[in-house]
Amino acid sequence: MIRRRREAISARERWLAGPQAFGRAFDSPSGRALLFPRAGKMIDLLQLDTARTYLDISLGGGGFAELLARGAGSPARPVVLDVSAAGDPVDLVAWPEQLPFRDASFDAVTVLHVLRGLDDDAVHGFAEELSRILAPGGAGLIVEFAPVRWGPLNDIHRRIVSGGCAEVDLRGWGRMAALLTECGFDAIDLVELGPFALPPIPRVCVLVRRSP
Repeated sequence: MIRRRREAISARERWLAGPQAFGRAFDSPSGRALLFPRAGKMIDLLQLDTARTYLDISLGGGGFAELLARGAGSPARPVVLDVSAAGDPVDLVAWPEQLPFRDASFDAVTVLHVLRGLDDDAVHGFAEELSRILAPGGAGLIVEFAPVRWGPLNDIHRRIVSGGCAEVDLRGWGRMAALLTECGFDAIDLVELGPFALPPIPRVCVLVRRSP
């Protein structure tokens, strides 16, 4: 677990420090807007227009989270968390399994392209933390690259989205739902946010919710 954690952080720092102009462009708000063409649906799913508190856990600073909050007219300024301090300024640096927040702290949470670098135990631990910090009536939106049926193409996709990490795990809906089950959520739903043009790789998008 510690080895995977250090590897994920190291890969993130190499990606940001190296000559990865393509990757850095995607870390910008405009790049993230291209990655998530249906931002309006994300706002609706999370009910960001009425959210009082909003947490963004992603690899690329909080530019896109701020874009979402502004688009929703939300009174909440996003709190931005990353696994590394090497990128754009963020509010907090922490590991997803150990979120430094009190219970029921957030009405809305976005988790964008983070989980592929974590093993199954870490994803399940993160899900328990996400359930803990969601307020009653709150929702979390998880978006991650998904596998395809053809093995050689899946290997190509894995290399494209590795960000320098030696091992990434592309999970489909079934595996993702299993890891999120029995973590305290009152609803776990597969949602559609595609198609995604950049990069043209399928995503699995999951909305988790707590009852009011």
